[in-house]
Amino acid sequence: MPESSDTRALFPEGNIMPDYRAYLIDKNDRVISRKDIVAPNDEAALEAARQYADDVDVEIWERARKVGRLSKK
Repeated sequence: MPESSDTRALFPEGNIMPDYRAYLIDKNDRVISRKDIVAPNDEAALEAARQYADDVDVEIWERARKVGRLSKK
């Protein structure tokens, strides 16, 4: 599949943007929901996940690698 011009503009060297997952964690430390995040790096993924940390903790993962955990506000 050819790259779109938008993809080339964001990643001119052909780098692939990692897919991140934000898991919303309840008070019993159980996953209650998952949100997909598209971000160019860990820092951007963490920042994007902050919006979900209102009432629950949020863990951010890139595939099998844990990027971090945000505590509820």
